Amino acid sequence: MPATDLHLAVEIASWWTTAVYEQGGVTHPVYFAGQARMPSGVIAEPGTGSLLTGTAALAAAMAGTDEYRPDPMGLAHNGTDVTAVAAVLAHVATHASALAGTPVTALTVVTATGWGHRARQRLQQAANQVGLPVPGIVTAAAALSAGTATTGRFVLVATTAPDLAILDLDDGYQQVAHTDIVDPDHPDIDTALLARLADPPPTGWPVLREVRQARTVLAGQPRASLLLPQPHPAAVLERDDVSAAAAPHLARVPEAVKQALADADLDTADVTTVIVTGGDAVVPELGAALTAAGLPAPVVVDEPHAVARGALRITQPLAGATPPAGGTVATGRLPRTRITLTNLARVAVLAAASVAVLLQTITTADVGKLGGDIIGVLLPVENVGLAAALAVLTAWTAAQLVPTTWLTAAHADDDVTTGALLRRGYLGAAALGLAVAGLWGLGVGVGVGFDDPAYLKTALTCAIPLAACAAIIALVAPRIPQDGIVAWLGRANPPVTAIALAALGVYLQRAAFTNTFPADLLPAHGLAQIVGAVLLGIATALTATRQPLLRVITAVILGGGYALVSSVTTIAYLTWAYIAVLLWWAATTTLATVTAATPQARTWLKRLT
Repeated sequence: MPATDLHLAVEIASWWTTAVYEQGGVTHPVYFAGQARMPSGVIAEPGTGSLLTGTAALAAAMAGTDEYRPDPMGLAHNGTDVTAVAAVLAHVATHASALAGTPVTALTVVTATGWGHRARQRLQQAANQVGLPVPGIVTAAAALSAGTATTGRFVLVATTAPDLAILDLDDGYQQVAHTDIVDPDHPDIDTALLARLADPPPTGWPVLREVRQARTVLAGQPRASLLLPQPHPAAVLERDDVSAAAAPHLARVPEAVKQALADADLDTADVTTVIVTGGDAVVPELGAALTAAGLPAPVVVDEPHAVARGALRITQPLAGATPPAGGTVATGRLPRTRITLTNLARVAVLAAASVAVLLQTITTADVGKLGGDIIGVLLPVENVGLAAALAVLTAWTAAQLVPTTWLTAAHADDDVTTGALLRRGYLGAAALGLAVAGLWGLGVGVGVGFDDPAYLKTALTCAIPLAACAAIIALVAPRIPQDGIVAWLGRANPPVTAIALAALGVYLQRAAFTNTFPADLLPAHGLAQIVGAVLLGIATALTATRQPLLRVITAVILGGGYALVSSVTTIAYLTWAYIAVLLWWAATTTLATVTAATPQARTWLKRLT
């Protein structure tokens, strides 16, 4: 991942939110007003209706309103509301961006358990609402496994919910079993603790929050005090109270372990690492129960950022756009983000250049008439060829966006592989670019009112090689190894800046020779001609080679040389030369694609050279 990129991992748990971010290869925990975590809940601000988050939301809720939503992820999971999660993500992302000094470029969100397709789409919709990238989604169990030193293949993760899950580390942290540890004849731990506080027990999210905080305090202290709503007085919970409330459920641990092992088709000996987390008084007894069930001694994880850090580790290769080694893009998927104006600008620049050159060619044509009949037209057919070539390269540039961007959230989490997207994108570019090039050739004849086969022939002559290269790439690119696709995407990107400079150079020179805009606004037409020639020379150098030093040397030589030799009689040769350089760029890019996708081709080339 480039040093300027920011990969954010967020765990929005039922009560607390934690986050870490990676920048320049270094992982940083996110602190909120000096605290390792912030309250997850949100509340609508009176008067404005905007959502408050974090401690501001909790403070507003404690003032007496009943509109507090303490568990935004639960609302998104069941489809009730996604705006709460969106507000929390926006708050954390804004804070992390301020700390890092750069916007979030990759996002990972942790879910307590595995979410289904529609729930994952709702989470992606929440990120989309606040302008964040499509999130990678990781379960808490997988994140803990990734962030903890483990041995062997299968890891069991237990939480104080209580529940347990078994994961296969060799299969991408795949969850192979999950079981709740529950005695149906007894209330859950929190409900049992509430019953010990008062009769009848108080209700509402503030009381549940007090109980959860007390459980955390009791992990390190023998007793904890709780503030209960009126008319109940303050209360005290002791560690023995938690033990008594958890005992019926922990008695089911051997049964739950046996069920999970059966679901995973494993034996006890296959589980080599046990991780226990939860950060409350139940942890020691849960660990002891797991050990009594024949499992290894547990690793206790209570560091607040452990889950988010592990999630970052799982998705970091994707966020850094370096897919895992092994396999090809025919079976892999690059992370896709919402298309941005920056992405579209590259396509728009080439499209505008193509249209501008074409329209100038038509409007500045010298039409010869005899009476009312057109008997001939003089125009630079090479400019028609350049406009056609730019049309194909516009479609080519759009095809480059297909594997890594999406237009609508419905496509953000589909199962289409990068290889399939590359094939569709480049085949579409070849077909669309060729069709537009043909339209350009026919359009010139219509525009000048004179049907000359040379227009269409020139347009297709320049477009067909580029379209053929795009078609070849569509066929072979899916075979590129996953660990080489990112470098290839950079290699196959058309040099938009150089092409735009070339189009501007051709445009200026044509304007100077025909005394049209913008040359007609200048006191000396020769200035537009010289500037255009220099730009075309520089663009030719930038397109022909990728070596920085060679680019500088050739740009100076060609820029100055073109300024000296450019004239009405030579501009056609200079334009044709640039078209040839574009074809050379496409050919070498195609060759690079073939060699990246086919190791044998690289060997053959070495033998030939």
